[in-house]
Formats: sequence, structure tokens, C-alpha cells
Amino acid sequence: MSTQCGHIYCLDCATFHFSQGDPFCAVCRRPQTLENMIRLFPDNDSDVARDDTSDMGEADQLSSSPVSVRSIERAGQDAVDIVKKAIAGREDMKDALLACNTFVNCVTPREKAHINEELLRDIAFQLTLVQTVLKDHEKDIARLKNEIQIARAAETTARLQVDEQRRLARRAEKQKAGLAEELKAQQERYELIRQQCIIATEDATRQRVRAGKLLNELEEKEDEMLKWREQAAKAKRKYYALKNELKEVKRSAAGGQRQGYLRDGSDDLEVV
Repeated sequence: MSTQCGHIYCLDCATFHFSQGDPFCAVCRRPQTLENMIRLFPDNDSDVARDDTSDMGEADQLSSSPVSVRSIERAGQDAVDIVKKAIAGREDMKDALLACNTFVNCVTPREKAHINEELLRDIAFQLTLVQTVLKDHEKDIARLKNEIQIARAAETTARLQVDEQRRLARRAEKQKAGLAEELKAQQERYELIRQQCIIATEDATRQRVRAGKLLNELEEKEDEMLKWREQAAKAKRKYYALKNELKEVKRSAAGGQRQGYLRDGSDDLEVV
């Protein structure tokens, strides 16, 4: 089934959705009722009905469902009404053409013979009026396009003049900004040199203080080194004295009693 705005729903979804209070199309949010839905395909008859109508003539078999015909005729009448409103300027022409297109797409060859011919003639007449209105609109559009072109030419000229003035203003601003930047750079350079001089003076003072401390530490280290040298000389003399004493002890120990060796059955020596 189709809504008046041309959106398709299955029978179950349409029955559930459009039977609620204040129903509207879920796609475009336009008001839509279940009674105004357009049945795109007639209901299939049951197997028994098909058996009963198997002997009907071709003209009878092509007859459309009355419900479907009434729905299509309502859609056609709605299309006529919206086209009239569009011609009067109370509706959008796109919506009117969409309604007509929806109606035309709903009419199948089976249902065409059962639709009111007066309705079809009315729709054709309204579409002829729409065509006339569109031609008038085309003339107005051509005139408006010409006026727009003239206005655009004048706008382009004015825009070029404004752009030229803006370029001159930007150039002056750039020169002013350049001079300001140069002055700022000179001030920063002067401040940097002044800070460097202050830092260099402080560093020199710290270096002098540190040099004095290092000289004092060097003198203390030299005094300490002399003390260590004296202690090293004493330790060296003591070392040689102990070394000579150790030699004397070894010589005296070598002249003492010696241990004998016993030989067993093997070639190894055993200390006794």
C-alpha cells in the first residue's frame, strides 16, 4: 500500500501504523490516514473464488477490486485538489506533481477501465494548466536570470573595488606590522644583550669565588699530600725492616729439625 506522499508500506504495517491516533507518514511526517491509503495490488482471491470465476469471460476477469478502485479515485481527487492549490500558490508545485505521479503509477491496465473518466479528464486539464503556469514561470525565470546577471556584474565590479581597497589596507597593515616587529626585535635584542651582560658578570664573580676556593683546597691538598708522603716513607722503612726480619726467621727455621719420609709398597711418598 502507498501513502498520498508516495511511500510504500505492507498491509500489516500500514494497518498497525495508520490506525493509531493522529497518524502520519513515518518517512516524511505528513499526515496520512488508513482510509486514504492507496492499494497498489488488489487482494488475491481465495482458491475457491478462483475456481468459481474460472468460467468467467476475459472482461470479467480484468475487473478490479472495488476497494482498490475507490482508493485510486480518492488519490486522483486528492491529486486534483493539490494541483489546484499549487496553481493558486497555496501548495508547492513539486508536491502537486508528486501526487499526480503517485496516482499515475497506481493505475494499472486492469484498473484503468474502471476509473471515472471525468476524473481523468479533470487531472489532464489541471496538468495542462500546470504546464501553462510552468511556461509563465519559465519566462519569469528568464527575466529574473537576466536581472541576476546584471546584478552579479555590478556586484563583481563593486567586489573588485572592495578587494583593491582591502589589498591596499592589508599592505599598509603589513608594513605597520613589519615596523612594529622590527622595533620589537631590536628591543628584545637589547634586552637579551643586557641580560647576557648581567649573567656574564655574575658568572665572572662566581668563577672568581670558585677559583679562590679551589686555590685554598689546592693548598690544603698539598699539605695533606706532604703528610701522606711522610707516612708512606715511614711505612716503607717499616716494610723493609719486617722483610729483613722475616728472612732471618726463615733461615733459622731452615736449620731446625727436618722431617723424614717413609716409602710404602707404592711409589708415593708419605710424610712421617
